[in-house]
Amino acid sequence: MLCEAAVGKGYQVTFAPTYGQEKRGGRTGCQIVISDSVDSPVISEADTVLIMDEKSLDDFKDRVKKGAYLIINSSMIDTELTRDDINIIRVPINDIASEIGNPKSANIVALGVALKFIDSVSLEDIKEYLGKIFKGGAVEKNKEALQTGYDYSV
Repeated sequence: MLCEAAVGKGYQVTFAPTYGQEKRGGRTGCQIVISDSVDSPVISEADTVLIMDEKSLDDFKDRVKKGAYLIINSSMIDTELTRDDINIIRVPINDIASEIGNPKSANIVALGVALKFIDSVSLEDIKEYLGKIFKGGAVEKNKEALQTGYDYSV
């Protein structure tokens, strides 16, 4: 969604997902570059990193640029990081999704949180896009999840 919305705004975008070899429960990751011009589709450090589980924290915690943002799903991650050169944002993403009655929307809640730290795409851009991919009541449920994540006080 983030990539499609960014492309719709005229940005150059690369999307590089990686998947573990397990059939289910394997680790996944994704690098997204949104820019006026893309010099490299792969990055070594990011402006915003979103980590949903403990295993991924081990893999990706060092890929955050100095002064940038590391968003941690505190519903799934107990580890306390000691880096003082980045902004660590702890949000109970899964708990928020459950509280609004839509546990499967944790990814949308997470996107809402991340949008606070991404300049190229706005909350309204993603809300508009949600209407293109979801149908019926799912549109409003996902808009609620997105807004709730965005509104979470960090």
